[in-house]
Amino acid sequence: MNDIALTKELVLMLAPLIALQLGMAIYCAVKIFTEGVENLNKWIWLGICLFLNLLGPILFLIIGRRKVPS
Repeated sequence: MNDIALTKELVLMLAPLIALQLGMAIYCAVKIFTEGVENLNKWIWLGICLFLNLLGPILFLIIGRRKVPS
């Protein structure tokens, strides 16, 4: 059976995905606490953004952000 080793090549291959995930989580956390949220508690949205990886921040940006009145 093949064991998956954490090699330099694997880390370099996953680095952009890790950076994107971390960047989106930080961006959404700042947005949550500076601008507020639309429909759930701030702490619930933060948990969703942190624990659902890429899907959480995308959900927040689509349905959770406070809408600016036009």
